Amino acid sequence: MLRSPRLRFLMLGSVLAVLLITFGTVDQTHRFKTSFRELTKHLEAYNGSQVSLDQPWQAPVPEAAREPAQEQGQQDSGDEPQEAAALEESEQPSESSAESTAPPPSESLQEIPQNPLEGTNLDNPQKRNPDRAPLPPGYRGSMTHEYKPYEQVRVVKDKFGNPAKQNATMLTLVRNEELYDMLQSIQQLESRFNRDYQYDWVFLNDKPFTDEFIQHTSAMVSGTARYGIIPYEHWSYPEYIDPQKAKEIRESRQYANVAYGSSESYRHMCRFNSLFFYKHPIMDDYQYYWRVEPSIEYGCDILTDPFKYMVENNVNYGFTLTLTEFPKTIPTLWKTSLDYFLRPEVAEQLPSDEENLLSFISGDSGRTYNLCHFWSNFEIANLDFYRNPVYEGYVQHLDRAGGFFYERWGDAPVHTIAVAKMMRASEIHLFTEISYKHTVAGSCPLDDAFRRQARCTCDPGLDWSITSGSSCNLHYMEVAHQPHMADYEKYRNVVAERQEQEQQRKKEEVERRREAAKQRAEERRQRAEERRRRKQKEREERLRAAKTPAAN
Repeated sequence: MLRSPRLRFLMLGSVLAVLLITFGTVDQTHRFKTSFRELTKHLEAYNGSQVSLDQPWQAPVPEAAREPAQEQGQQDSGDEPQEAAALEESEQPSESSAESTAPPPSESLQEIPQNPLEGTNLDNPQKRNPDRAPLPPGYRGSMTHEYKPYEQVRVVKDKFGNPAKQNATMLTLVRNEELYDMLQSIQQLESRFNRDYQYDWVFLNDKPFTDEFIQHTSAMVSGTARYGIIPYEHWSYPEYIDPQKAKEIRESRQYANVAYGSSESYRHMCRFNSLFFYKHPIMDDYQYYWRVEPSIEYGCDILTDPFKYMVENNVNYGFTLTLTEFPKTIPTLWKTSLDYFLRPEVAEQLPSDEENLLSFISGDSGRTYNLCHFWSNFEIANLDFYRNPVYEGYVQHLDRAGGFFYERWGDAPVHTIAVAKMMRASEIHLFTEISYKHTVAGSCPLDDAFRRQARCTCDPGLDWSITSGSSCNLHYMEVAHQPHMADYEKYRNVVAERQEQEQQRKKEEVERRREAAKQRAEERRQRAEERRRRKQKEREERLRAAKTPAAN
């Protein structure tokens, strides 16, 4: 046997080396498999898709009408956006690390004061400001000297404004801390349109507005500024929703890489914009509204009054941009919607599928949803549509289903599905002449003469409808038979040329990098050859030097 201590030591060392190599290989294999699983989960969680911009619009993979068991499984497991849109959205960048799939940090449940009027002069049984409300001189409308419930304050100008204006208002849901973003939006819309009409502005907030916010915004608008507080019942959890379950779902891995996927306040906002904004007492004084968000841009003068156009042409819903929704945000919205609209007592009140815009949101006669939706951060609509019992029944049905909190249903697809099912195609209009931009998506009129007349600053070559695969505008214009603007084909060609040039640039960049890599490799080879020759020469010199003394 191995009696020599040295031999025993060498044998033991060999055995340990073999064991370390073996376990190291197993560990590396396990870690590789784990990393691959995490990467797969991350890719599955990513909810956006890149679409080639030089291809014609093609419907994204539709949301299938899933079996109830499958839907329940998705709901229990727990969203722009791409928002793609962006997108908004938003497209979330993917990362390969396991960290990227970890659940978002836990947040405490939102503390929603049961009485948002506390500390204000509305904190009384009538929920009213007891002061006498001002009216602008020459006012015509339904406002009175008595404040509406939940109307915090009203600031009027020294005149009523343009007598030709319609019974309409600008409407903004905004927080106090968004003051300067809101001032930018007001400046844009006032200078481009409202200074000629002096339409009112209604500002809504789930908390009382600060004096600073009221003073700055009321100084910027040209019409009456009205500030309303949202009732607690409109910005809280209904009794049939479990807040803890909602928290666990939005903090699950499924929403880790989704725009606003873990946000509680975003869900309250979407629910409010679907169910309640039109019920605020201030809105009782108006028939039409124009939704305005903070941080928006209008790239052209708005030469005609959109409200007047809608009244004269019996249009009840107007928009500028469309996007495709992130599938993860609405896994059960379509089936839940069909459960309502297919009820016999509801279906008999709807226009036929030949009259409505079902073909805009579904390519298979309503079996699935193609994810197209109007981007509702800009919308001009008739409030009577939302006050319709059919719409009210629809959103109450959705609310009971729980998707605003247990999934991440947005108000944009909710409005879109309702509009497409409940309105005739002739009641819906795409305002191609309004240049509107919010975050990554923007529209620009594709008519050179019009843009000169409207003093446009937008680039038509960046119009969302012809540059983004996430836009449904061209699809809408096809199914609604709405004509394109005069220079549509010109700018389609401009975009195609830009994309071709970009592809050529990328191709040349790849070729340049390839040649650079070849050159670097050749330089390394030459340096290695030089080193080899130098070493060879040094060896030969050493051999000669060694032979010389021997010869001597």
